[in-house]
Amino acid sequence: MSAKEQPPARKARILVVDDERGIRALCSDVLRRGGHEVEVADTGTAGLAAAKARRFDLIFCDINLPGQDGLSMLPSLLAREDPPTVILITAYPSVETAVKGMKLGARDYLAKPFTPDELRMVCGRALSEDAMRRENAELRAELAYGNLIGRSPAMMHLKETVAKVAGADINVLIIGESGTGKELVARALHYQGPRASRPFMPVNCGALVDNLLESELFGHVRGAFTGAEQAKQGLFVAAGGGTLFLDEIGELPLALQPTLLRALQDGEIKPVGGVEARRVDVRVVAATNRDLQQAVAAGGFREDLYYRLNVITIDVPPLRDRRDDIPHLAQHFAAAAAHRARRACPDISPAAIEWLQAQAWPGNVRQLENAMERAVVLAAGNTLVVDDFQPRTAVKSPAPPPAGSKPADDPEAMLSLDDLERIHILRVLEACSGQKTKASAILGINRTTLWKKLRQYGIE
Repeated sequence: MSAKEQPPARKARILVVDDERGIRALCSDVLRRGGHEVEVADTGTAGLAAAKARRFDLIFCDINLPGQDGLSMLPSLLAREDPPTVILITAYPSVETAVKGMKLGARDYLAKPFTPDELRMVCGRALSEDAMRRENAELRAELAYGNLIGRSPAMMHLKETVAKVAGADINVLIIGESGTGKELVARALHYQGPRASRPFMPVNCGALVDNLLESELFGHVRGAFTGAEQAKQGLFVAAGGGTLFLDEIGELPLALQPTLLRALQDGEIKPVGGVEARRVDVRVVAATNRDLQQAVAAGGFREDLYYRLNVITIDVPPLRDRRDDIPHLAQHFAAAAAHRARRACPDISPAAIEWLQAQAWPGNVRQLENAMERAVVLAAGNTLVVDDFQPRTAVKSPAPPPAGSKPADDPEAMLSLDDLERIHILRVLEACSGQKTKASAILGINRTTLWKKLRQYGIE
């Protein structure tokens, strides 16, 4: 396919500003044949008026215009919130000037005399680059907001708040009940902000014992404690230039709070067993489901650390305040669970959706996710119905089946031990409304073991 036959990247609205009638006619004819909407202007004044009156995707602007040159027009042409792409038109002796214009914001230049094929090529390249930039911006937004599912008023307010706060390089405290998705909000803040290209490092302050948490955050030198055979850099260093997410900050041991406070105040950390401080550049986002003001009053959390973390507070709404989002969340979780279970994604009956919306969901979005996971794994049909979400009645263990008989018609009978353990952990978490300390006690394991199993089974 020749350059003449190649289709444009997309239909665009284009302005051509040139004092030569032949250039205007050539550009107008070639670009309109390419499917674009074209407007022309013969002076700089007319071009600026056209650009002010409506938005153009692409502007071809001659440098040598009577009364006003193209370079002096650039600031005004690019002043819009969503500026057009500007390509300068220049005679051969003015190529140096065109390059100067590109440094001022023009995307490219087109040297006179040019052929229709050259015009099509420059136009197509500019529009393709713009399309790629838009796609990248959409992907970044999807990465940031993709799992903040819902368009309820509460969720729209949350997304608007995230958009406002993301660009401000300050500490943020995310509060909300267990299971509302506080880490998703933290990730949205990171990927919508200026540190998006740098690491996002999460750590759960309640999942590690004191000495391990201090080493995890600040690192340690060789020989700092028993088993420290090699030096280790902490997450403050590993997250350099990025975001450190301190989940369950209310569980941070009181003995470690002064060390964290110094790191936030001075921007320096000292590894365990070390003597030299090291500068760090991280944004700290913390989250908790506890009332930290109450913890401060009770002496379990330092007041100065609370105010250092709580520059801006984002309150994540509970699921009961966004019931309109439940159908979308249910479909999303059903599709994810079906993918993990290597089965077709089931439909959800209208009655089941209505039932889901009527539930209290004290464990919030995490509890809904667990319920969808269990229903998808255990459902017999291709459509989830209300019965798939109802807890099964406990019965006494039946007598062993006769030798040679087939297993009972029970969906759980043919699951692996790992699958059964995963389902049991999900059920206990749901019964405990997502409270891991309580769940680990019921399961008979410590919190660290529970966290390892959660990661193993992809539950969190």
